[in-house]
Parts: sequence; structure tokens; C-alpha cells
Amino acid sequence: MGYTEAMEHKKKIRWEIYSAKAFYFLGGFGFTAWASLIPFLKHNLEIPDDHLGILLLTLGAGALVMMFFAGAIAARLGCRRSLTVGGLGMIVCLNGLCHAPVYAGAIGFAVILGASLGLSDVVVNINGIYIERKIHKRLMSGLQAMWSLGNFSGAAFFALLLSLGLHWKLVALAATMVIAGCLFFFAPHLMQNRQGNRGSSHFVRPKPYILLIGVICTISFLVEGSINDWSGVFLTTEKGVDISYSGLGLTLFTAAAFLMRLPGDSLVMHFGSRHILTVSLPIAFTGFLGILFLPPGPLLFLAFILIGVGCANTVPVFYSLLGTQKVMPVADAVSAVSTIGYVGILLAPAVLGFIGRAFSLYASFGLVTVLLVVMSVIALRLLKNV
Repeated sequence: MGYTEAMEHKKKIRWEIYSAKAFYFLGGFGFTAWASLIPFLKHNLEIPDDHLGILLLTLGAGALVMMFFAGAIAARLGCRRSLTVGGLGMIVCLNGLCHAPVYAGAIGFAVILGASLGLSDVVVNINGIYIERKIHKRLMSGLQAMWSLGNFSGAAFFALLLSLGLHWKLVALAATMVIAGCLFFFAPHLMQNRQGNRGSSHFVRPKPYILLIGVICTISFLVEGSINDWSGVFLTTEKGVDISYSGLGLTLFTAAAFLMRLPGDSLVMHFGSRHILTVSLPIAFTGFLGILFLPPGPLLFLAFILIGVGCANTVPVFYSLLGTQKVMPVADAVSAVSTIGYVGILLAPAVLGFIGRAFSLYASFGLVTVLLVVMSVIALRLLKNV
């Protein structure tokens, strides 16, 4: 390979990495755009809480069903085409939800939006793993950090434009223009990796090894979900923290996780996956002990930082591991793990809420702490020979 060809090859890989980061950002941004629209949709459609719950459920069902088949779709269409379809689905459905004249129409758009988000969520990880394998370098922590950045940016984007007095439908249109810009500019640089007959035409039952990785990711998502959904309520009702500080724990947790993911790939490459998790998971456990037993004050909020630091790189480590395992094709393995993990995301808020109602939120967070220990044992055993 001549000098010119080598430089072109490096430029191509560099743009593939930039594009992968952009689509992780887009995934986080698109999810937050949907979440930001929920109260406006309820008012616009004039629906009661139970109808809104069904609308949310249909989006989750659309995402879950699509995740079953996303690996097969990525293998047949390639990452570039699959992510382009997912992005276009977000653009159409976010605007469609804003202008749906009846509840039934909103249900239809919600199902397709959920499918678009589910497809993107799986394929973006498949694409990231393919790039890692191509350059023989870890990227997953940094890529996951871009999802967190997109999630935060989406919330800030909506808050800023709404505070300037823009109508919520115009804000939604502006958000889809951001998505369209990312799609137009970065999609052509994505890896194609169309595998044709190497991909499955249907959902493949995961092997036991993949199931264990799925369990680890599910518990990790549940840990994150417990902080996202219940930390504010826990702080105000159980700890007596003023409601004006109810969101501080979540803010510190997400910021710590984001900042820890930025150097995560370098740390894993230097020290190894098992050594990183051997240190980080006990830090997360210490953080949960802190929120359970510490009184209100700075140390209580420090505990949320410890949880963010400790949990930040668990999912990236195991998604990278899916790229090196030999028991299943990568696309099928990522699809299976994402599906299992998403079931945990859907069930966690309700399960923890039921336990909190029957006993207390101390019991809910106590259960999460125990599951974190279980996850740590499984994770470190799986990584023993890696």
C-alpha cells in the first residue's frame, strides 16, 4: 500500500469512528426528544393517564420486537442502511406524533418510533464492535459516552428553545432537523458490513455464554434505571431532602458516568477489563451503601458520584466482549443482549415501584444493591480468562 493509499485508508477509518460517535449521540438525542414530548402529547391529545401509559407501552413494545430482529436486519442490509432507516423513522414519527389528530394515529407513530429507536440502539452497537475489530482498539466506553452526551444535549435543547418561547411543535421540528443533519452528514461514512447469508433471517436463541452477558447488562441497566426513575423520590420521601435538590443525585450520577467513560477505553486497554471492574464495581457497591445508610448532606450526594464512577464501564466492557466471543455471530449476539437488557429497562421501574409501595424504597434500593453484588460475581467470573 502506497503512501497516498495509506493516508486515504486512515482518513476513511477516522470518519467511520466520527460517524459511529455521531450516531450514538443521535440515539441519545432522539430518545430524549421523545421523552421531552410526552407531557405535550398528553395535553394535545387530551388523554387520561391510563391512555398515556398505553402510548408509552406501545413504544416500548415496538422497540422490543424490533430488537429481536435487528441483528438479522443489520446482517442483511448492513449497518449504514439500517441506521439510516432508523434515523428516518425517528424524523418521520417525532413529527407525526406532534400532528396526529387522533389517539389511534399517535399509537401507530409510537410503535414505529419505538421500532426505529430499537433498531438504532442495536445496530449502533454492532457498528461500534465492527470498528473495534477493524482497528484492534477499544472504543466502546467513548462511544457510550456520546450516547450520554446526546441524552443530556437533547434535554438542554428542548429546555432552551421552550424557554425562548417557541411552540413545542416547532421545537420538535428543530430537533428532527438536528437528527436529519447528523443523518445526512455522517451516514455516508458509516461502515456497511453487509453479511448477506451469514446473518440469520429470524431471532436466534442466545447461547448460555451470551445469556450471562445479557444478565450482566440487564442488571447494569436496572442499576442505572433505579437512579433515573427513583432517586429523586427516594431522596425526598426517605431521606427528607428538599424537593429543590431532588434531581441533584441523578445529575451527579450521569455526569460521573459520562466523565468516567471518556478515559474508559484507555484504562481498559492499559489495565485490562477484569482489573478495571475489580476496582470499579466495589466503588459502585460503596455508593449504594452510602445512599442507604448516610444521612442527608454532601456525603450522601458523593455516593451518587461513586455509583456513576463504578458502573460507567460495565456495559461497554461486555459489549466489546461480544466482538471477541466465538459462540454466536456478532449481530445476533448484540441483538440478543440488547433485547434481554431492554426487558430489564421496561420492567425495572414497575418492579421497584411495587416493592417500594409494599415495603419502602429502602427495600427497592436494597434489592438493587444485592443484584449489583450478584452481577459483580458473574462479571468477574466471565472475565477470569479474558
